[in-house]
Amino acid sequence: MPHALADPLSAVKAIAHLLEQAKENGLEFEISSDFEELRHVRHETRGDQVSPMFDPEISLLDDDRAFWHSARLASGRIVALQAFRLDIVHPNLAEWALGWMAGLYLKRKELVLPRRVDPPFNTRAHMMSGKLVYHGELWIDRHHRNRHCFDIFPRAGMLLAYLKWLPSGLWSLVSESMATRGHMVRMGYGHLERGFFSWEWEPNGAETVEWVGLADQGQLEHLIADMTATEALYQPSSVP
Repeated sequence: MPHALADPLSAVKAIAHLLEQAKENGLEFEISSDFEELRHVRHETRGDQVSPMFDPEISLLDDDRAFWHSARLASGRIVALQAFRLDIVHPNLAEWALGWMAGLYLKRKELVLPRRVDPPFNTRAHMMSGKLVYHGELWIDRHHRNRHCFDIFPRAGMLLAYLKWLPSGLWSLVSESMATRGHMVRMGYGHLERGFFSWEWEPNGAETVEWVGLADQGQLEHLIADMTATEALYQPSSVP
């Protein structure tokens, strides 16, 4: 488990660059730990309720434990959302995740039924444990699902979560279309695998077979270094 950033200056530069890119694209980022507000915002923007993982009625979601992140236009309209929560995972993500998720749905009196209860054979999730951050609620308005928004908004949230908690890694559950169209790689997830969860009765909004995205500490540190190096390559020269 990391106790310090490998290169804090590069981390600051990477996030500052993302904020500048957001500004250039007419976006303003905000973060909050008011999850009652997230419930309201999600209903207003998407017309449905927040997922159990970020429902303040069934989990303690304070500033130490979770935050959500939005992107607004100059008009104030929210065009993107995502949320992050920290959990202590034992013995590993593969064996912990299903019971954790099913339990949250049960607490909200929503029934889900897995097709299998054993972790997928040889999943990389066996290698992730301890302080892990779940990345959910990711939504970008269809008029803003361009290359810039996918390269800027999710990465900003992921790096903010990494700097806030210095976890062993981040993980996210996504649909097949999200996983196979390159979005997760552009966001910074270093590993994707199909079939992490398989459902008889799937959660609301999920697919029968779900993909998992994993970004461990080394991959997040690599993302920071790569972003900083790439930005330096395209800086205008000061030589006349």
